[in-house]
Amino acid sequence: MYSFNGRFNNRLDDKNRIRIPAKFKADLGADYKFVFGPGESIYVMPQSEYQKILDGFGDASFFDEEMQNAIADFTGMVYDVAEDNQGRVVIPSELKEYAKIDRDIVITGAASYLRIESAEAFAKKNANMNVGSVFAKLNALKKAKE
Repeated sequence: MYSFNGRFNNRLDDKNRIRIPAKFKADLGADYKFVFGPGESIYVMPQSEYQKILDGFGDASFFDEEMQNAIADFTGMVYDVAEDNQGRVVIPSELKEYAKIDRDIVITGAASYLRIESAEAFAKKNANMNVGSVFAKLNALKKAKE
């Protein structure tokens, strides 16, 4: 189980590269993925978490065209990440455009993965954040699992 928590401001360089914060590197491992996320975000997912998702597709019938198309759509939204010798990674242009990233980004820990958003979108989303409502949503999630 991972424990990605915290938030870091970062900036893309002229070649659309970033460094994943050192705090996250050990749990992320050497083999991780960039994935289209909801709300114009990019998920950064350790290989083991991605594998859990793939394993969940195992029960899908090969002959269920709708399910197979959904699996193909999802796996087509996943990018393998390769760090250069200085630990930088390129955010693919398709993901950069999807997340509406210009230059400034926020990398947020989200328990089992990381989330990358444009700094502007992050600020807008969190401008009126109510900590009490966050706890209420988490409490409702906990109760739903009980």
